[in-house]
Amino acid sequence: MIKQESIESLKSIINVVDIIGNYIQLKRKGSNFVANCPFHSEKTPSFVVSPSKQIYHCFGCGVTGDAIKFLMDYENISYPEAVEKIASLYNFKLEYSNKNYNYEEINVLEKVNQFYIQELIKEKKAYNYLLDRGIQTNSIEKFGLGFAPSTAKQIKFLEEINVPLEKAIELGVLAKGENGVYARLIDRITFPIFSANNRIIAYGGRTISNHPAKYINYSNTKLFNKSKSFYGLNFAREKIIRKREIIITEGYIDVIMLHQAGYSNAVAVLGTSLTSEHLPMLKKMECNVLLAYDGDKAGINAAFRSASLLLQNSFEGGIVLFPEGKDAADMIKNGEDLESFFSNRINFSQFIIEKIKEKYNFKSVAEKERAVEEIRNFLNSLPDLIKEEIAEEASQLTSIPSRFFKIKQRYSSQTATYNKNPLSKRVDPTEASIIKTLYENRDFINDVAECLTPEMFNFHQEELRMIYQEEYQNPKLIEIVLNEEIKVIDYNCLFYSIKIILSKFLEKRILEVKNAKEISLEEKAHKIKKLRAKIVALNKGEIC
Repeated sequence: MIKQESIESLKSIINVVDIIGNYIQLKRKGSNFVANCPFHSEKTPSFVVSPSKQIYHCFGCGVTGDAIKFLMDYENISYPEAVEKIASLYNFKLEYSNKNYNYEEINVLEKVNQFYIQELIKEKKAYNYLLDRGIQTNSIEKFGLGFAPSTAKQIKFLEEINVPLEKAIELGVLAKGENGVYARLIDRITFPIFSANNRIIAYGGRTISNHPAKYINYSNTKLFNKSKSFYGLNFAREKIIRKREIIITEGYIDVIMLHQAGYSNAVAVLGTSLTSEHLPMLKKMECNVLLAYDGDKAGINAAFRSASLLLQNSFEGGIVLFPEGKDAADMIKNGEDLESFFSNRINFSQFIIEKIKEKYNFKSVAEKERAVEEIRNFLNSLPDLIKEEIAEEASQLTSIPSRFFKIKQRYSSQTATYNKNPLSKRVDPTEASIIKTLYENRDFINDVAECLTPEMFNFHQEELRMIYQEEYQNPKLIEIVLNEEIKVIDYNCLFYSIKIILSKFLEKRILEVKNAKEISLEEKAHKIKKLRAKIVALNKGEIC
């Protein structure tokens, strides 16, 4: 867990304009910066970033917050992940409490990686293999590639940095077998696997010998779940968010070479296909998915499984299969045009239906019926909203009338609604100036709180209540604070404005008392006399 005082120290040095400016183009307007809001579609900029207040606010959809909140919403990451990402941008060392945090374990894996990197420099065969595959030295450094030597060497290193063997086993660096403890990766090029917030959580390794297992990944540990993780996501996340598309491929080297060629939204699954556990991460990034797999039998099968899973969970995207015997890394090394492959992608449904069709002989009535049954089962596994559309597509691809697919509807009458923050569009200049002044000069609040209550306002009662309750990040309040047409006034003008508000309020109360039917004439006279006395005192300058 990150210490709160460490977060506050980080907040004191970060600049909201710098952070947000890394993601969207900001233009200066007066003392603030403006842009088209990244959280909803608009043609006229209504997204305002205030360097003086270190906050942002959209006058269109109502989103508001600071630099940390922006990163959380823009990249769909958690609060600790956003804090750690900003800290890394500022080279700020965060402090952690021991409770519920695995910083010590992550630190061990990072030290192990430095060891592997040094070993790669010594191991010319491994280093030359990477160069022969087309990987440039700057990519070797960027992705932290290394080399895992013998078990004896690795255990010796762990002892030198005082890491108990049991801890190394728990983290996956070592394993225990019938013949004792051994290194998980031996004589292999190492590929550190990072969490989304740029911490090493595991390793994969490629053999440079004739070992039958070409690639090995760590088994699941307390830090790492192979079925949830993507290789390269820490490097790709920002580009994925910007482009709204992720390229998913099969291998470490494919990812590195794609990044090297400019496709820095590429990642790899740690196996041959997606799992349902990958989907929450993809949903958080709100992106289209391009599956870029090898065109061999294993790649086609993986593409089929992955496309089915994605379509069943309402993802959009397509599939690219490289020529059999080649992968993305080979094509980039050979200088082939990847862009033409990516632009000629096949959508998920077309790919699945065509692959089902290829399995059957349509000249045989029996086989044709089996094909219809498989397509029907596939269609009935899909969300109701796209079933009919894909049934029509299946009909066109198979020349079978769509009525034969017998789609079962499971549609619910529930409809989704977009809950936009209700923002006040009518602004009262006097009330709004008082609120903005109190926001900017919070030491004034105690002086006015007794004589100015929310009920005295006509338009901005809720915002004044927020000031008194210190709800300073509420979007309705921020909307007033960032409106440059609303002016901050000085102490004397503040009380003059309050005097105007009170006069109007007292006159209104007198009128209400006069029209009240439930009180006697005697009581009315008494109340009106007291209210008029307050107006007299007010005119003499006695506000509170």
